[in-house]
Formats: sequence, C-alpha cells, structure tokens
Amino acid sequence: MQNGTEYELIRRCQEGDKVAFAQLVRANQQMVFNLLHRLIPDWMDLEDIAQDVWVKVYQSISKMKNYASFKTWLHRIAVNTYYDKMRKFGHRVEISLDEPVNDDENQIIDIPDTKLLPEDLILNAEWKSYVEEKIKALPEQHRLIIVMRDVQNLSYDEIAEVTGLSLGTVKSRIARAREKLVSELSDYFKEVKADVS
Repeated sequence: MQNGTEYELIRRCQEGDKVAFAQLVRANQQMVFNLLHRLIPDWMDLEDIAQDVWVKVYQSISKMKNYASFKTWLHRIAVNTYYDKMRKFGHRVEISLDEPVNDDENQIIDIPDTKLLPEDLILNAEWKSYVEEKIKALPEQHRLIIVMRDVQNLSYDEIAEVTGLSLGTVKSRIARAREKLVSELSDYFKEVKADVS
C-alpha cells in the first residue's frame, strides 16, 4: 500500500469510517499475523491474539498523530498485546529496557557466512519447520528482535522504537540471536550429513 493511500485510510479511520478501517486491516493483517505466528507458543490461539491487536488499533487510532510511523505503531501494539497475553497466562516476560545483557552489549558481532544453506533445502517444508522451531526456542529477548528484523524486515531504528531498547542493544541482540541460530542450524546439517553417510 502506498503511503498516501495509507495516510488517507488512517485519516478516514480517525473520522470513524469503518470501511476505511476494514481496508487498513486487510492491507496489514498478514504482517500482524506473521509477526505473532513467530512469537507465540503453539498452545496460544493466534487468531484471538491477532483480533485483540485490531481491537486495540481500532480503539487507539483516533489518538495517532504521526501517520509516517503507522507500521512501527502497529508493531508496538502487536508486541504489547502478545506480552499482555503471556502475563495473563502466568508466563513471565522479562526484558530489561535499561540493562544490557552483559558488558560487551554494544559490540557488534560479525557472523561469517558458512554457506550451509543450499537453495533446495530452504524450500523444503521440513527445513522451514526446523528453522521456525529454532526461532521459537530462542530466549524471548532475542526471538522478538530477530523476528522483527529478519522476518518483518523492520529497520534497527524501528525495532529500537518498538521495544524501547537502545540501538546498540538492538544490534547486539540481533547478532547474538543470529549466532545462536547459525549454531543450531549447523547442528541440523551435521545430522543430515550423518544420515546420508
């Protein structure tokens, strides 16, 4: 959706136009669904949480002032709704917005390209399932950020704005999450290689 069209829809939504809101939902529902799908545990009802996101958007859109940051605002509502649900079910969600993970938090780690991912394996359903499983197994603070960056394609600045973390912390956590995923995915290829041998 072009920004001008989206801005017009938001303006109309703020005036109470329900048709415009339905169009805004249609244009963005897949993005919200994909984000939540990668965050929530299998036992939670994805569609209910997505619906809660849109209810909150509907209730809050009249207060929105900066149309240019709509996607960031929408991501923040989705992430906060996810956290609310986790707390409701008694799961602790602990992400310090002030404390770095450790002393070298602002160090950016370069992860070498190991060339372990042949194109035919990436398309394989088993491979996709395995990667998704490993992303879901990441610690909360890393999973959220890696999904926003590598799945939702948010910029580092947008992620920092959504999470309230510093830019250095965002970069560091993305690097750590990628490092962990590379390690986990390398194990998969070792298993596949052992099975073939």
